[in-house]
Amino acid sequence: MRYWILIVLTGIIFPSLTAVAQGIDNNATINRGITGANFLKIGSSPRALALGGAYCSLADDAAAVYWNPAGLTQVKGYEIAMMQNNWLPGIETGFISYVHSPGGSVASGKGKTSYACSVSRMGADRILETMINANGEYEATGNTFGAQDTMLIASYAASQSKEISIGSNLKFIQEKIADKKSFSMAIDSGILYQMGFLKLGMTVQNLGTGLKLAEKRAKLPIGYRFGICVKGTINGKKSTGTIETATWVKEASLVSFGIESYWNEWLALRLGYRDEKDADDRLYLHKKSILKGFSCGFGLSPSPNYSLDYALVPQGDLGFTHIASLQMRFVPKPMKDVKEEEILPAVEKVEGIPEKKVEEKLEKLEKPEKPAVTAAEKPAVREEGGEKAKKPEPVTPKAAPKEVKQLLEPKYMAVVLSDNITLWSGPGVTYQAVATLNKGTKLRVIDDSKRWYYHVQLENGTIGWVSYVFVGRE
Repeated sequence: MRYWILIVLTGIIFPSLTAVAQGIDNNATINRGITGANFLKIGSSPRALALGGAYCSLADDAAAVYWNPAGLTQVKGYEIAMMQNNWLPGIETGFISYVHSPGGSVASGKGKTSYACSVSRMGADRILETMINANGEYEATGNTFGAQDTMLIASYAASQSKEISIGSNLKFIQEKIADKKSFSMAIDSGILYQMGFLKLGMTVQNLGTGLKLAEKRAKLPIGYRFGICVKGTINGKKSTGTIETATWVKEASLVSFGIESYWNEWLALRLGYRDEKDADDRLYLHKKSILKGFSCGFGLSPSPNYSLDYALVPQGDLGFTHIASLQMRFVPKPMKDVKEEEILPAVEKVEGIPEKKVEEKLEKLEKPEKPAVTAAEKPAVREEGGEKAKKPEPVTPKAAPKEVKQLLEPKYMAVVLSDNITLWSGPGVTYQAVATLNKGTKLRVIDDSKRWYYHVQLENGTIGWVSYVFVGRE
């Protein structure tokens, strides 16, 4: 029932916000450029930009710092992300973020707290200096100067329940042009609501004081985002669809869409579309293109410990923007509380012992040797009617043989979504292949704390690791 309530509310809220974003702000073209620190509107993360910028409801990595700080609770362990964006000719942006999120998972219902520290920078060097001459014309002086925008971000996020997470950023912003500097502070606030396959995200950005480089103080670009994310499968491949509306107050508005699909265990393909009111037309003054508004990219995850992402965004007459990033992560092993009665003192877990020897030890433990019977313990013999009669021995029923491979207690049951999926001996494609799984194979999920791989056990007792992309809850 709550799914339907959420879907109905979304159907009411989202079109309303979209209408506001697209139709009400009729002076968007006139008001462009009225704010300072416009680098705050340039998104980070090639994954997000490849999806058209529809990311505030998905935000499950270090880039959540920019799109929705509440999404930091979805990060498992520790994560470092580094991004380079060759934005426009002569202008480059960079972003680096560290996320500290070692607590319990949001899905467990236990409270989780995450912290992050990030640095963002945009710079342009060797800008030609010009002066207005006596005729009112611009004249080059032969000198050059530079412009740099820098921002430090401290982030905090906490899960309030299984469904709701909140987060906020504290930003320290500096803008420098030639020898003039200005400093400002701002905050972001976000909320993320998760319910099964559906997620909603809302963010308010850049609430703070403006920047003053000249006589008049320029306001910061205040933005509002609202997005929906739906997870599912397409032809048996795990996929995600996102849609988002964003508004920069008194400046611009946009609606964006994105879809991400995992081609296999380590390759994700992404496509996005961004419909920004009157903005793209200014980039296509001299040539029209079918690529207008589109973006694309891919992600490579050869190991659960690192991933590479790339995005290509057309910029009309100005060419293409190329964005790349590297993410490194470490997921600490969860500490499991074990009760004394659950410990089996007879079985020692020793790494490196071949499976055959372990099975032999288990057989010996399960089938103890029959103790020798002494003469004193032999049944008594008595005479009846001149004949010797033996006391009948009690018949002991044979115990049913036990399975050698113990089935471990799972967190939950799952099923394989595609054919020819590899079960690895460790969490990554660099480990040895244990078995090949087909669609419909049942799995006992032992541990899902790793970011990309689940530790599972088959019904026959075989244990290994499988990419979470091709696994769904039963």
